Amino acid sequence: MTTEPPKFVHDTWRIEEVNAAACQLFRCERNALIDLAMLDLLVSAEFRELSRLRMIVLRDQKMPHEMPFDFIRCDGTRFRAIVRTRILFDGLFETSLIYECEV
Repeated sequence: MTTEPPKFVHDTWRIEEVNAAACQLFRCERNALIDLAMLDLLVSAEFRELSRLRMIVLRDQKMPHEMPFDFIRCDGTRFRAIVRTRILFDGLFETSLIYECEV
């Protein structure tokens, strides 16, 4: 049995959809994640701006990417995950997370 990774559908700024695995990983209800800025999930404010620039490049050049980031959960705990983003359609992206460790 394969478990689906945590996934977010977003327009590089706002989260439009999440799966149950994402809610479980971030330890919060779906409603707490919908309409949240994807970058608000990152721990470090300085990395938010760098991530925003990477998202702009991704959007403009339609390039997939994969990199590790530290995230903060709804309960304040932190973890590191590999981020994989792919282009869907109509300006939407799907980002999946591969959990690495607590930080």
